[in-house]
Amino acid sequence: MDKKTIIGLVLIFAVMTAWMYMIQPSEEEKAEIKRKQDSVLALQQKANQKAEKATTKTLTKSEELQQTIAVAKSGDSTAVKAQEELDEYFGVFSKAAMNPQRNLFVENDLFRIELNTLGGKINQVYLSEYKTYYQDSVRFFTKDGNDYGLNLSLGSRLLQTKDLNFEIFVNNKAYTNDAPIKVKGEDTLVVGMRVYTNQIDSTTKDVSYLEYRYTIRGNDYRVGFDIVAHNLNNIITDRNNLEFVWNSKLRMKEKDGSVENKSSSIYYLLKDEVEYLKENGVDDKKEENGVPIKWISYKQQFFSTALIATEGDGFISSTMQTITEKGEKDNYLRTMTSNISIPYQDEKNHYEYDMEFFFGPNKYAIISDYDLQMEEIIPLGWGFFLLQWINRFVIIPVFDFLQSFGWSMGLIILILTILVKIVLFPLAYKQFASTAKMKVIAPEVQKINEKYPKQEQAMQKQQAVMNLYKRAGIKPMAGCLPMLIQFPILIAMFRFFPASIELRQQSFLWADDLSTYDSIINLPFNIPFYGNHVSLFCLLMTIAQLVYTHISMKQQAQQQTMPGMKFMMYFMPIMMLFIFNSFSAALNYYYFISLCFTFLQMFIIRKTIDEKKVLQRLEANAKKPLKKSKWQQRIEALEKQNQALQEERKKQQQRRK
Repeated sequence: MDKKTIIGLVLIFAVMTAWMYMIQPSEEEKAEIKRKQDSVLALQQKANQKAEKATTKTLTKSEELQQTIAVAKSGDSTAVKAQEELDEYFGVFSKAAMNPQRNLFVENDLFRIELNTLGGKINQVYLSEYKTYYQDSVRFFTKDGNDYGLNLSLGSRLLQTKDLNFEIFVNNKAYTNDAPIKVKGEDTLVVGMRVYTNQIDSTTKDVSYLEYRYTIRGNDYRVGFDIVAHNLNNIITDRNNLEFVWNSKLRMKEKDGSVENKSSSIYYLLKDEVEYLKENGVDDKKEENGVPIKWISYKQQFFSTALIATEGDGFISSTMQTITEKGEKDNYLRTMTSNISIPYQDEKNHYEYDMEFFFGPNKYAIISDYDLQMEEIIPLGWGFFLLQWINRFVIIPVFDFLQSFGWSMGLIILILTILVKIVLFPLAYKQFASTAKMKVIAPEVQKINEKYPKQEQAMQKQQAVMNLYKRAGIKPMAGCLPMLIQFPILIAMFRFFPASIELRQQSFLWADDLSTYDSIINLPFNIPFYGNHVSLFCLLMTIAQLVYTHISMKQQAQQQTMPGMKFMMYFMPIMMLFIFNSFSAALNYYYFISLCFTFLQMFIIRKTIDEKKVLQRLEANAKKPLKKSKWQQRIEALEKQNQALQEERKKQQQRRK
């Protein structure tokens, strides 16, 4: 290193040292910086404390009461104070709150039900014949996800019965055994969840109690649910109606949670009309007053829980709401809540109100037998009478008949498609025959177009084309009417397959569940409007639709079409690829094989059309005088009137000149 280099480095170091000294903050500036740092640190500590409090579980009122009950039972120094708190909240039912918690399991041919003395309610229901997509038991009223009970007005206090500990009675006898009970066939079991008041114990004749009475039958998805109030006239102060609150968190049971969420909502029978809250995963709230409500159903895609009023006209009123709570896990869909007003008339000091719970599948054959219009929770096209008639009186009976043979669902759909095609063949024949004949006379139509090229000659051209059709024996409406008649059947199938629980978890070829989409490739990313999977049945349906479009456009090649029509005809199948990719595999499979049979019909019908005979008929009819129809006479009259108006206008223009 030479001398000049050393001098340069020393100067650079000196300049940097001087610069650092110059920019060094003063003592006042250092103090201000420290103050700001301390302030930021304090804010961070407060934020951390707030976050810790937020993550700490907040006890609900019910949980606090259970803790207080535990303290009252402990017998320590705080037990007396805890008992005073219980007396203040529960009033005449404070002793009942001290009852021990117990479970009772009852099993019938269709489900296993778990009842709990806390709240005297149904804790869980397990269906015997159905599994979730992940092969767990299909459950209703999952633990910590469901509660229901009465809000009783006891003087100045409001008591929620869900916080009381009831006693178990089986067939009106106290039940102390913990062994499960089985109910089979036509047998019936009555389980009473009863809570007594403080004044009189259960050994006294003139007792006062509140009871939830459950009637479980051997082969029924319904559970009788009666509310009984005995000798409570002087205790329950609001005698106009009882407020019954029912909250339930719905959990995912199917493969596609997004479709299941969109299919979940609250349905209810308002007098004679089935109403519902918004679907498609949208939260909604409705309040119904003045018109009786017969039943309220928390409906999912294939399963439902319903509360049915079997006495009188039904519930007086209800406020119903669907809520999506952010941050929920465990396959959570939505929360359903209902505040129901039940008529309460305790004239003889004994009150009973009869209801039923329904825990079961949305299966038309089952719930339609209840004669409660509950089958309308199944989306079969109830908004348009023709769709529901086709599904209820044609498709469903035929489908159930084919299912009785024990065949696979893929084969049943194939046979159903063949039957539909056979029934519609006469209409399809007229449609395709008309199209084939129009292709034969297309050169003659082209000559007419060349003869009348001007816009003002449109009426003459239309008349000439209609005369040509008549001479050839072609009825244009014969091609349109069959299509219009077949369209409701097409839409009915669109409704039927995604709503049929019979297809649920039924496999066919590569599809493991025909009720939802099939997937041959799961994509590591999501394509907008398409999804994160590739449905092979949807691809096959799209390809078949493109082939059908190509054949149709080829037949119309010599006919004039609207600008852009060709593009639209080919664009529609591509659009359907995006729309139907997440639809049920059964629906795409049906549309695919239906199009395949359509190709076969077109081939057969084209072979039956003799082009030479059509041309010979056209030539023979051309020599005969053509009888004019009333419609053609009207067209000619309009044409003459139009020509007269044009001539009058020309004369007026010449006079002005």
